[in-house]
Amino acid sequence: MTADDILDREIGRLEGYLEDRKLPFLHHVSQSRPALLIIAVMVLVFQMRNLPETWANNSLDAAISIQRPVPAHSVRLITINDDDYKDLFQRRSPLDSKVLAAILAAVAKGHPSAIVVDIDTSDPTFSSMAIPSVPIVWNVAAEQKDDGKFVLYPPLGGSALPAGSVAALAVAPQDERGVVRGYQQMYPLESGGMVDAPGFAAARILGHVEKDAAKHGTETHFLDFRYRFAPIKTHDLIDNAKSDTWEKMAPFRGQVVVLGGTYHVARDQYATPRGLLNGCEIVAQSVAAEIDHTSISSASRWMTGLMMIIGGLTTLAVYHWLKFRHAFLVSLALIPLLSLASNWILFHRLAAWGSMVPLVIAVIVAELYSKAALYAGFYQRVTVLKTIASTPKDSTPMPAPHA
Repeated sequence: MTADDILDREIGRLEGYLEDRKLPFLHHVSQSRPALLIIAVMVLVFQMRNLPETWANNSLDAAISIQRPVPAHSVRLITINDDDYKDLFQRRSPLDSKVLAAILAAVAKGHPSAIVVDIDTSDPTFSSMAIPSVPIVWNVAAEQKDDGKFVLYPPLGGSALPAGSVAALAVAPQDERGVVRGYQQMYPLESGGMVDAPGFAAARILGHVEKDAAKHGTETHFLDFRYRFAPIKTHDLIDNAKSDTWEKMAPFRGQVVVLGGTYHVARDQYATPRGLLNGCEIVAQSVAAEIDHTSISSASRWMTGLMMIIGGLTTLAVYHWLKFRHAFLVSLALIPLLSLASNWILFHRLAAWGSMVPLVIAVIVAELYSKAALYAGFYQRVTVLKTIASTPKDSTPMPAPHA
C-alpha cells in the first residue's frame, strides 16, 4: 500500500466520521457531553443566583424605557397636588373629610363606573363623611407582620362601608434595588382571609376578573407602565363640577376614577422603571392593567429552568442535524426566536426576551469549541499524512497511523 493510498483511506475515514455526526443527536449523545454539561451547569447557576429574574427585569426595564406610552382610556387620574393641599386642605393631615366628600361628590356627578380612593381615611374624623352612591374602593393603611401578613386599619374611621364599597390594600413591593415593578392581586390578613389590591378590587366591581384569577392572586404581577395619564387637579374638578352641564356631559362615564395625593407631605413617591412615580400613579397603572389585562404574570422558576434546558437542547440538536455552516446560521436565528418564544410562554409578553439569550449563546459557543477541536484534529492528521506522502517512497508498505 502506497502513501497515497494511505492518505486517501485516512481522509475518507475522517470524512465519514464527520458525516456520522450529522445523525440525530440522541444516537450520539456521548459526543456532546461538554455541551450537555454546560447546559446543566448554566441552568443550575442561573437558578441559584436568580439570574433569569434579574435578566428578565433588565430586559423589561429596557423595553419600558423605549416604548411609547399609550393614553389610558379606562382610567382617569385626579390628584391632590401641593397647591390643592395648601388651598383646599389648609396643609392639614389627615385631610379635611368635608373637602374630600365634596371632591367625591364632584367625581360622582361625572358618572364613573367606580372610584378608587388612594387616601388614608382611617382617622375617626372620616366616620361621618357623606359618601356618594357610587362603587368605591377605599385604600386602607396596614401594618405588615413578620410572617408577611397584614393587619388593616379600617377605612372611614372604622364605620361600616356603604353598599357597593370595598376596602383594598395598595402595597408597593420593592426589589433589592428599591424599585417598584409590580403588585399582588391579593394579600393575606393576620386575622385570616385575603384583601384585594385596588386594581383587582376595581376589576371585580366591573366584572373583568377571570374565574381562576384568585388562584394566582398572591403571585407578583409586573407592570409595564404603558399608560399615560393626564391628571386633573382637584381644584379644577370642583370648579368644573359647579357647571350645570357637568353632569350632562358625564366626562367619566364608563371609566374608573383614581383619586390620590401627589403633595410632598404625603411622602408617597417610589422608584419605578419609568422613573419616580407617586403612589396614586402606580395604583392607576395597576387599575388600568387589571381592567385591560395587560399585567405580566410571574413565571415559575422551575418552568423558567425547563424552558432554558429545552432552548439549549434545541440548539444542540441543530448542530447534529445540519452541516456546520448551516447550523451556525440557523443557531444565530434561534437566539432571538427561542428567547422570544420562551418568554411568551413564561410571561405572555415579549418584553423580557433578553433573559434567555445568554444560555443559548453559551450552548452555541460550546458547539463552536467542540467543532473547532474536531476540525483542528482533522487538519492536523491531514498535515501529517501529506508529510508522509511527500517523503521518498520505498518498496516497504508503510503502516497506517493510529486513529
